[in-house]
Amino acid sequence: MAIVDIYRATLLGQAKIKHQALEGMQHLGFLHLISQATLSSRDYADFKSSPTYEAYLFLKHCPKKRRQQTQARLFSIQEVEKKALFIKERMLILEEEKDYLERRIKNLEPWGNFDFATLQEMGGLRFWFYTVPLAKLRELHGQDFVWHTVFRDSRNAYVVVIDAEEPAGMPVPRTHTGNRSLETLRKRLEQVEGELEDLFWRRVGLTRWLTLYARALAAAEDRNELIQATMAIYDDGDLFAVEAWLPAGKTDELKAFAERMGLVLNVRPPLAEETPPTLLENPAEIRGGQTLVQFYTTPGYYFWDPSRSVYFFFVLFFSMIVADAGYGLLIGLFWLFTHKRLKRHGNGLDRLLFSLFLGSLLYGIFSGGYFGMTPPPHSFLAGLRIIDSGNQQQMMLLSIVLGVIHLVLANGANLFLSRRPASSYASLGWIAVLFGGFFLGLYRLKFTEVAGFDLAGKFLLGGGLLTVLLFSSNKKTDRQHPFKSYLMRLLEGVTALTGFTKIFGDVLSYLRLFALGLATAQLAATFNSLAAEALHNIAGLGTLAAILIVLFGHGLNFLLAIMSGVVHGLRLNFIEFFNWGLAEEGYPFKPFQRRKIGLWNQL
Repeated sequence: MAIVDIYRATLLGQAKIKHQALEGMQHLGFLHLISQATLSSRDYADFKSSPTYEAYLFLKHCPKKRRQQTQARLFSIQEVEKKALFIKERMLILEEEKDYLERRIKNLEPWGNFDFATLQEMGGLRFWFYTVPLAKLRELHGQDFVWHTVFRDSRNAYVVVIDAEEPAGMPVPRTHTGNRSLETLRKRLEQVEGELEDLFWRRVGLTRWLTLYARALAAAEDRNELIQATMAIYDDGDLFAVEAWLPAGKTDELKAFAERMGLVLNVRPPLAEETPPTLLENPAEIRGGQTLVQFYTTPGYYFWDPSRSVYFFFVLFFSMIVADAGYGLLIGLFWLFTHKRLKRHGNGLDRLLFSLFLGSLLYGIFSGGYFGMTPPPHSFLAGLRIIDSGNQQQMMLLSIVLGVIHLVLANGANLFLSRRPASSYASLGWIAVLFGGFFLGLYRLKFTEVAGFDLAGKFLLGGGLLTVLLFSSNKKTDRQHPFKSYLMRLLEGVTALTGFTKIFGDVLSYLRLFALGLATAQLAATFNSLAAEALHNIAGLGTLAAILIVLFGHGLNFLLAIMSGVVHGLRLNFIEFFNWGLAEEGYPFKPFQRRKIGLWNQL
């Protein structure tokens, strides 16, 4: 079982060694502290909003990075922070000026490159600029001022009026060109772009300190958490006490630590009314499933870990939605270029991505889909085709079977794998309902003509609903008022029966596997048909048009298939499966520990 057994530990010691003891516990790194006090945000520093962290993020998100320096004696976090923040602020100012200059240049280009003469040189005359729509240009004819069109495009005429005063009767408002020439603006833009480039490479140069910067930040956050822990534990001036949750396998290590520090230690299993945090530990092969589970929820400590189930069924559902071996190869190509980077995070997503590639490839081979094309009859690949995606009856039955199996496993795990003894047999009742409804459906929808399926379906369905009615309540019988207790239990059972429509709808929800898989296959085939028509019907450019249709069509279809596979593959696990399998949500085990920052494993 992947949910680790947790014990409750209490450590008692003299107040004078409290700080030293907490530092030792932080170094151990496997205790989940139970706070005895509530801290306000003013009691500790918030590094996530500090200038130091701002400078670190600025460097971390730099598109290019240098080889990391490891000699701490050459590193000064204050100096790097100061330089990084200056570069960031200066780049923001220059980016704003660059945007302004580009807009001004674009607006000034139709008027040409010119400099204003002095008013004395112009004899008291001024230039007035107007962007006049071509439809209104005729209104200028017959005016008593001098005007000239300096440029014209498909929509507007760019008109300059020469007069001492702003002319009246113009059909549009005056256009402000500013007092700097086009050449001056372009020179300034070149200067700004050059300074931005210099600042960028100065930023790149600072990234060589990222690992040391991350380690310094981690040490600061460790000190911050140590301060929080010091303030949150019991301390009466003479003695201090620390209460924490402890993984059962670390008991001996904690006992050795307590002996070294001269602390009194008491370790016991959690009481029935206590709710320990949930610590999941899975082998590397299925750690991706654990990551998916923790992305959505944390199972309750007394229940079970669905990581294995989520891993397997997500890969299966994703593969059925993608439903094409060619698209599976594209996923494999993506895995080839990203798995080393994903592996560094240690969350198992690299193995999960490989499983998605393998599952999509195999399902595509078994369903005979290769970029929307099917293999020739009597070929080797055609012999491997055992699933007909276009067979509506077969695919609907397959989807329903998977839905029934999935929900049966959810109820079965909830009944048999929970740490806490089941208080009712409602889950067993729902398993019977699922099988009963499935057998009835097989017979009534003519998938089978064996009458035994009809009889077994009615028996299981009736027995399952009766079990749900009688055993859904967790209320204990009140010996003083037994009739009232039984009545309340019965009412809760009647309420639970409303779940019949829900479980029926949840099973039908798995039909999306058939629908989305069919949509992927049909879209791929449609784009192939369009490409073939373009190739044969468009003279000269038919080959180019066919290539563009294939690239755009399959690219779009591939992205839609990936999105659908992820969204709906997770939805069937997180919504339908968790609703029937996880009756209670827990909270994660958060060890009090020091952060470890490797060469590229930064915050």
